[in-house]
Amino acid sequence: MYKLYIQLILLIFIGCLLYAGNPIRPGDRFKVEVFNHEELSGDFVVNDDGYLYMPLIDTIYVKGLNFNIARENILKKYSEYLKSPNIIIVPIFRISILGEVNTPGIYNISGIESVSEIVAMAGGLTDKANPASAKLLRRGKVIAKFNIYKATTDELARKNVTISPQDVIIISRKFMPTLQEWSVIVSSALSLATLLTLIISLNR
Repeated sequence: MYKLYIQLILLIFIGCLLYAGNPIRPGDRFKVEVFNHEELSGDFVVNDDGYLYMPLIDTIYVKGLNFNIARENILKKYSEYLKSPNIIIVPIFRISILGEVNTPGIYNISGIESVSEIVAMAGGLTDKANPASAKLLRRGKVIAKFNIYKATTDELARKNVTISPQDVIIISRKFMPTLQEWSVIVSSALSLATLLTLIISLNR
């Protein structure tokens, strides 16, 4: 239970840190946990008109607000219907993961996930991946290099690195060929040697 509270506090801190100065836009997504009310919890998306549609409170306008103000407004709204509600609200943002993963693409995360957990979302590593040589790009610039199995949230924080909206994680390829590629290389070399031997024998 203690670990759960720590994670929830970290989620709130990350949300405040990442979105404090950024206005909410249509398409932004939020995760809401209402304790002891599972039917009220879930992921909710800001629609094109700037509203969040949520159980019990129906709609609330959040477009243009920063995360902290929107969060306070949502909590006040729930307080009209629930007595002393215990609610956690965190933003979910998009990042890209590319390179040697089985399903490269864009994924929604809350910011508390480790890099290895994000890789798992993308279907895991291919057999060509080099887990010790991953890169984190922001606005086209490499801001960190790391081993994905050692890049826990705490470890990145110690390096003053946080995964932010629109970041790109790139999993590099191994320099050495895979076993399958070695098989192709050896097979091609043997075929070439056989062909050379045949050419030499015909020229004698």
